[in-house]
Amino acid sequence: MPKQFLDLMGLGRTMLQLTYDRFRNICEPSHFVVVTNERYKTIVHEQLPDVPLENILCEPFRRNTAPCIAFANAFIKQRDSDAIVIVTPSDHLITSENLFIESINTGIRFVSESDDTLLTIGVRAHRPETAFGYIQVGDTISDQYKLLNNVKTFTEKPNEEMAKIFYDCGEFCWNTGVFIWRVSSIERALSKYMPNVQSQFDALDAIPSSHWTKESITRVYEECENVSIDYGVMEKARNVYVQQTEALWADLGSWDSIYEQASKDDFDNALIEGNAILKDSKGCLVRIPKEKTVIADSLNNYVIIERDGVIFICPRDKAHASWKYKAEMKAAESIN
Repeated sequence: MPKQFLDLMGLGRTMLQLTYDRFRNICEPSHFVVVTNERYKTIVHEQLPDVPLENILCEPFRRNTAPCIAFANAFIKQRDSDAIVIVTPSDHLITSENLFIESINTGIRFVSESDDTLLTIGVRAHRPETAFGYIQVGDTISDQYKLLNNVKTFTEKPNEEMAKIFYDCGEFCWNTGVFIWRVSSIERALSKYMPNVQSQFDALDAIPSSHWTKESITRVYEECENVSIDYGVMEKARNVYVQQTEALWADLGSWDSIYEQASKDDFDNALIEGNAILKDSKGCLVRIPKEKTVIADSLNNYVIIERDGVIFICPRDKAHASWKYKAEMKAAESIN
């Protein structure tokens, strides 16, 4: 199950639902557009029943974030050709949400006052981190927008040495993958920097979105490059700005990152769900079904996770490679 459909933090809402709740303060359910793989349309609708079914756009296969954004943009353009769009991942954890929404509203105001602006939301780096992309922050725009700056450079996930340099120099913030722009602005940018992608979706303009078919969308995606919006557009465009937020943000890309955000006991153990008796154990993460109990003795910095009858026990610093065990699991199931 993809992580956006799971209640990773034991809050009673999945990451997708938490994302919806966050932006529900800004717009009505009918203005939400979800782009997902076609196999997940039903579960998206189940988790977000107030979002119209026609607003769940299904990709035939993955082509990274640039085609995904172009797809949503083509759909929104038919509703409102001058709409301001917020692009957000669905699997991020944000605390101090009032600060985050304040930053979003500031970004919306800035974009609405500009003719052609691409804005990204950044979080000031507070440690060297190799799992995130970075934005080098330039000059402040004005006294009216004290946390809004020009962007000097975008950098994809750096190695440890570069991450430490970025952190030490103090000019970099983490790239959250949250963007704000007008429909027309990102369309112009895609046409300029990724004409192959934008031209494919231009072909859909003459067709009402209600008449888009699986076959027509598949033909479009077959011709699209597999490239991120950061690499395809944001690193090349000159009209890019960053609104820094003081909210706490985390991309929950690993169990270790989930551990960092979770509440902990006096021994730095994090119990997200279930019951646990941890003897002489420190720095562990436990997430098991509510009706079950785990007993662990003398474990330091481990994850203990159960889902659908599978128990995963591993050092926290190796838990990011859990996907490698899928083949072994399937082989064991076939033998049994």
